[in-house]
Amino acid sequence: MLFRSVISFINLKGGVAKTTATVQLADTLAFMKQKRVLVIDLDPQTNATLALIGEDRWEQADDDGQTLAHLFLDLLRGDGTFTFDATQAIIRGVSNLNRVPPEMIDQLPEGTRYGRVDLLPSSIRLIDVQDRMQDIAGRSHYSVGPMEAVKKFVAPAFSAYDYVLIDCPPNLGFVTQNGLEVSDHYLIPTIPDRLSTYGIPQIAARIAQIRRARDLRLRCLGVLITKYQSQSAQHRQGLQRLPDDLRVAFETTGEDTPPILTTVLPQTNASAEAMTSDRAPANYREKYGSGVVAGQAAYKYGLDLADEIEDLLGGQTRAPSPFSQWAQAMGGR
Repeated sequence: MLFRSVISFINLKGGVAKTTATVQLADTLAFMKQKRVLVIDLDPQTNATLALIGEDRWEQADDDGQTLAHLFLDLLRGDGTFTFDATQAIIRGVSNLNRVPPEMIDQLPEGTRYGRVDLLPSSIRLIDVQDRMQDIAGRSHYSVGPMEAVKKFVAPAFSAYDYVLIDCPPNLGFVTQNGLEVSDHYLIPTIPDRLSTYGIPQIAARIAQIRRARDLRLRCLGVLITKYQSQSAQHRQGLQRLPDDLRVAFETTGEDTPPILTTVLPQTNASAEAMTSDRAPANYREKYGSGVVAGQAAYKYGLDLADEIEDLLGGQTRAPSPFSQWAQAMGGR
């Protein structure tokens, strides 16, 4: 299997549909495009984890010591013993769209090709870990830096996947840096309002510093507009203002100004309900909504997003969708 790309999703503000976009993209790539996708949940809120496996399976992983928090806790303990094992911690066949029982995965004929989402779960224990990450280097006798744990203990598993999507916490601390360290690109999901976009210059400047200091190939893939409400004057004005704001934010980073994705994700009830793992949707269309939003079925926005991500990774430029063109026009009013 050819390994494709690692993408971190980051915004310094919560509530911008960062996790929703991560999970929907994972579902779309897996179940509509037949890709193998690994989701890494670095956020202590564990929202991606709960959306993909539910509370019971998460509690079992946490009790077994097989979450990302336990990797960091093992390193902080510093006695050389490990409860965390990436091969056990990665939960295969997650998402309520999965139709292959996890216990059947190993019994499939060699070379069987089918889309699948796997998950490396988070834990609320990360809340306590975040403030102690700087101690990892000393506790590991300087064999592992505080931003290198995922790279050393998890990244070897990446070669089994077409995509690795990393849901980062809303900060640029060492936990987030573990995600950036192994990423090819980062994507900034944002609502087009002042509060949600305010931290973009900080993200651009700090990641530029990290990239130079760590000699990373990391680049910004783009900015994804989420939860767009056409009736909001603030959203329309923010969409109009964003290109200039991005140019200023990135002009000293050594990067080109990243694109604003032509796919604009509107505010819908279906996308929020899709994050409830105990639902049993019949298919992708039912999970992400067949109701029409701005002239297009709600589920098709996820398909547009996956198509555009693949185009961007392939160096292609995608024509704006009808809703994106309409949203851009509204932004100029």
